[in-house]
Amino acid sequence: MDQFFGADELDLNLLTFIAYVSTVMLALGAGMIVRAIFFSGDEKIVRTGKLRRARNVYDKAPSDSLMGRIDSGFDRLILESGLGMTPSMGFLWMLLFGVIAGGVALIISGDPLAVSLSAIGGMVALLVILILKRHRRVTAIREQLPHVLDMLARTTRAGRSVEQAISLVGVEAGGILGPEFHTCSAQLEMGRAFDKVMKSLAVRIPLVEFRILTTTLIVQRKTGGHLSDTLERMSGVVRDRITGARQIRAATGGGRTSAMIIASIAPLAFLAIFLLNRDHLDLLFTDSFGRMLLMTGVILEIVGLVWVYSLLRKEA
Repeated sequence: MDQFFGADELDLNLLTFIAYVSTVMLALGAGMIVRAIFFSGDEKIVRTGKLRRARNVYDKAPSDSLMGRIDSGFDRLILESGLGMTPSMGFLWMLLFGVIAGGVALIISGDPLAVSLSAIGGMVALLVILILKRHRRVTAIREQLPHVLDMLARTTRAGRSVEQAISLVGVEAGGILGPEFHTCSAQLEMGRAFDKVMKSLAVRIPLVEFRILTTTLIVQRKTGGHLSDTLERMSGVVRDRITGARQIRAATGGGRTSAMIIASIAPLAFLAIFLLNRDHLDLLFTDSFGRMLLMTGVILEIVGLVWVYSLLRKEA
């Protein structure tokens, strides 16, 4: 009898897991349909002469609605992470992370609340990974920027035009900025206006230094002047900023690490107890006073995490 009971229980768990995956797949399909209907701008094709490319968030005007801003922000996060994914593929990966995390929680505990929290945690985990990838990409761009500025300065000092300097950087620079400048060179060869190419480059790379660079190139294009001297001074300023940021990070590294560990202890401990020994936390969910304490703790934890994150950004 025990063997038959175990088999029935296994079949029930399997059916529950299949039902869970099917429900998530239906929700995924519905979400993709809604996205395709209301936010299908990235699927259009832009034609500029012989150039054909997929339209993305950089080609669309800023949205006025909350959902439009959220969708545009997610698209920018995917593209700026440098993983080579389209926003739709990133959305699918985020849902896949949620399905896997929810399925693991379903197998371990079988509790619907644990499944929901784990699914949300899986999706948030992918968002955190994307944010970290974008931060590393931006840092790599900032590290490479002085070298690119020096190349532009040397090329223009040798008597080449700005377009030729951009083309040379696109071929010789490598790294992250090489392909970006190669794209700019291709757009200029196709006849796109210089100021539009530079503004598009400034939008694709979210750095203050890059906005200053593109503005300088646009102004010099219209008014003339000693561009090579300006680029050399800008290269020195960027190097000084990088050196200062490194010194600040080195001086505050221990404090930032301690703050991150302290901030993550409470959520991780709560999640571990919730998954491994739910009985210790039942009172927080069944009693009205316990629910009030739980909600207060969650709010205070969120406020603390936001505060710590703001302090870390200021120190970094």
